[in-house]
Amino acid sequence: MAGGYLVPLALIAIVLGCAAVAGVLRRLVRISFLLTLPIGISVVLVSALTRPGETVLLVLGPFDVTLEGIDFAGQTLVRLFAISTAIGLFTLATDPRAFVFDLERRGLSPRFAFVAAATIEAVPAMAARASVIAAAQRSRGLDTEGSLRARLRGVLPIVGPVLLSSLAEVEERSLALEVRGFGRPGRRRLLWWPPDRPVERLARWLLVVALAGLVVVRLLGAWPPIP
Repeated sequence: MAGGYLVPLALIAIVLGCAAVAGVLRRLVRISFLLTLPIGISVVLVSALTRPGETVLLVLGPFDVTLEGIDFAGQTLVRLFAISTAIGLFTLATDPRAFVFDLERRGLSPRFAFVAAATIEAVPAMAARASVIAAAQRSRGLDTEGSLRARLRGVLPIVGPVLLSSLAEVEERSLALEVRGFGRPGRRRLLWWPPDRPVERLARWLLVVALAGLVVVRLLGAWPPIP
């Protein structure tokens, strides 16, 4: 909503500061960089080579690399990194069980809460499972660390067991939940939920009010230009 460079960079600084306090700064930077890199490369190439502009910096065959295209690519990269750091901090610093309990306490259906928690845990669980299966396959003589061709050839023996084990785990978890009365109709009585301090509630409401105010100001066209 804000645009430019200063506001997204300020948000990134706030998120990284919170990550440093939580002790996950190094992991957050690595994960955010990996998440932003594939989309960032495509954005830079498309924006720099195809976006029209008046200031031509470089000519590459039929493409004109303009200052306006580079500026648009830079702003997009900063926004992407701000989004990835915010999402990464949430997944690294939030206990999925506490997240589910708090959603249920606020009235969300247990099924939807479970889907939200399963989504958060899906990628780390699959990565850990793939690492275990790859180690098992290497112990059986599979070459997964040689040339590029050998690595590509070793992907298929890993993908199949990962998918099958994921499906089996989903079935086992579903049976375990049903045995514990997960599908029982009616509202459940929670014995524990994460503490919600007044400072945290105040911070959340201030963020909501600030976002609503920013949307209104932008729609009215009164937002000042920020570099």
